[in-house]
Amino acid sequence: MKSRILPLLKKETLHILRDPRSLYLALGLPMMLLILFGFAITFDVKNVPVAAVDLDGTVLSRDLISRFQASQYFDIKFLKTSSADVESYLDRGEVRFVLVIPSGFSRDLSAGKETGLQLLVDGSDSNSAQVALGYMSGLVQAFSVKILPMRLPPFQIEPRVWYNPELRSTNFIVPGLIAVLMMVIAAMLTSLTVSREWEMGTMEQLIATPIRPYEVIFGKLFPYYVLGLIQTLFVVLIGQVLFHVPFRGNLFFLFLVSSLFLICGLGIGLFISTVSKSQQLSFMMSLILTLLPAFLLSGFLFPVASMPRLIRIVANFFPAKYFLTVLRGIFLKGTGLAVHWQEVGTLFIFAVIIVLACAKKFKLSLE
Repeated sequence: MKSRILPLLKKETLHILRDPRSLYLALGLPMMLLILFGFAITFDVKNVPVAAVDLDGTVLSRDLISRFQASQYFDIKFLKTSSADVESYLDRGEVRFVLVIPSGFSRDLSAGKETGLQLLVDGSDSNSAQVALGYMSGLVQAFSVKILPMRLPPFQIEPRVWYNPELRSTNFIVPGLIAVLMMVIAAMLTSLTVSREWEMGTMEQLIATPIRPYEVIFGKLFPYYVLGLIQTLFVVLIGQVLFHVPFRGNLFFLFLVSSLFLICGLGIGLFISTVSKSQQLSFMMSLILTLLPAFLLSGFLFPVASMPRLIRIVANFFPAKYFLTVLRGIFLKGTGLAVHWQEVGTLFIFAVIIVLACAKKFKLSLE
């Protein structure tokens, strides 16, 4: 058995080392995509353009406007004393909000009367609008607390945010990106390996040997498995050094879970390559079967719990969902096997099923 596996291991390793495209695909592409998406994808909203209409023209109204201007979240682009044509700013997309301070605002506050502010919102980007509205509500509430300290309620809520005190979306996105990229790249690498054998005509030679299906699987997967672990180390280092994502968990546990996930990803790619004998078709199938589910059904950008029931059921059959949960727990919470044993167990089951499916498919091919 050893004499049959070692030549195959050597062959795959030499192919990786001699083919710069494989090394770039395994190491260079994930790092480049992590950097690109890490900076490009963000839920943080800053410097939102705002038009302020000050119909009151008092010290108090100007104080409120200055608070908006001093905030890193808002940028007062236009300051008007009349509400004429303010809707045109929203129509042209020059501002996202129009803040209207009514006449008598300061007088009513001084007299202890109820007053209000009018806010026109561009809801075409509902997510950004909702986040910015939260910032704006907090700013106005802080202003009202300073102006009307005696009208505070008998109790106050003092929130304490755990695991991500600054609420940086990068801390949420980067671990998700690691899971998505590992799945896509792992499946892409191995999806081409057997297809390449068919296209080059070397699969017939492999079938003629007394090699067994599980030996082919081990010989094909192991070099890419080692490459995948190196890739994991690189993207984790980039996440910490470049994006300053905290790492509070155990490194050994991270590599343990990553190993199971890599076997799933590599096995999916290997299974695809046994079905398709064309590298081009294998490449496209690996993208469709890994990229879209990893982005949409793993909880990377959208919470799975908010999806329709049927979609939630489908999402349970994709390993990226479980790996992403564990990754965020390791990075942000420092949790381990005691918390994530269900996710780890599910990944182990996925890995076993995928490897057995590959062995069955190879057995049919070799016979």
